[in-house]
Amino acid sequence: MLSLADNFLAGSLLSLLLPVCLLIALAVWYAIAVRRYAGSRAAEHVPPEVVPPADMTPPAEGQPGSSPS
Repeated sequence: MLSLADNFLAGSLLSLLLPVCLLIALAVWYAIAVRRYAGSRAAEHVPPEVVPPADMTPPAEGQPGSSPS
């Protein structure tokens, strides 16, 4: 590796680019890992038989599902 950095320009570029490229690679890896972990955790906590309701409005009076007053 020292033979690559035998002049000032190559050494300065290597000393700047290697850590920056390493940080970028770690950030990309971390983002992918978090996305995979969040996706697997979300699928783990919601049972497949749970279906969200189609309509969230409360039923009108006199319709089935309304509570008697």
